[in-house]
Amino acid sequence: MNKYGLGVLAAVFGVVVFAVPIGLRYSQATLLFGLIAAISAPIVIHRIPDKNWSLGMLLGLSLFASFPFKKLFQIDGFASEIPVTLAYATTLWVIGFGWKRSWR
Repeated sequence: MNKYGLGVLAAVFGVVVFAVPIGLRYSQATLLFGLIAAISAPIVIHRIPDKNWSLGMLLGLSLFASFPFKKLFQIDGFASEIPVTLAYATTLWVIGFGWKRSWR
């Protein structure tokens, strides 16, 4: 991992630390977490040289962004959480122009 990966991790951690004490509602957290993930997706896809770290961080961003959405709409259970997380991962892949990166 490089400085870009650490920057994304710091941003995600900072948003969580910021959101909890001020008591964001799930609707507000969904918007904030999704915005942070959308901004971070191109950085994760194109600035991290190792494809495995890049893909892992993209999936981590999708888990991060989908968490308040799943809580807002009370989506519980493995079978119903996976499609939501995959939809977020696909959206972040499209936002980050994932098809332009060589994943080999």
